[in-house]
Amino acid sequence: MIEIKKDEKKQVADLAEQIYQVLKDVYAASPWNVEQIEKDLQNPLSVYVLALEAQNLIGFLAFQESDFEAEVLQIAVKKAYQGQKIATALFEHLPIDKEIFLEVRESNKAALLFYQKEKFIEIARRKNYYHEPVENAIVMKRENNE
Repeated sequence: MIEIKKDEKKQVADLAEQIYQVLKDVYAASPWNVEQIEKDLQNPLSVYVLALEAQNLIGFLAFQESDFEAEVLQIAVKKAYQGQKIATALFEHLPIDKEIFLEVRESNKAALLFYQKEKFIEIARRKNYYHEPVENAIVMKRENNE
């Protein structure tokens, strides 16, 4: 059974390594290194929602929340678990009373379809935003659901 829960930020170093392993499973090269993940886990504005199976991390959502909005920093689900609505379950932990922003690679069609299904709309593009490979970012927004 898969459990979805907010992280309590108790074992930061261990969790940072587990998150890094999920990112390595999903992407050819992890967009963040362990030190960046650890630093973000310690940020009081950052919220991490974890997907666990038998206490093993299989996916996560990272976002930062302020008084009026939130920004999705990362969402990843191990390849073996994709297509099981885990990302949808993780997104259920986003605040409903705030606008939510995110950015995604222009070529990431699966993510774009998922975000559109989650009621995100494109609001801008950032030319050559990503590196390795260089690629545009699509900035998306979801209105609050109050």
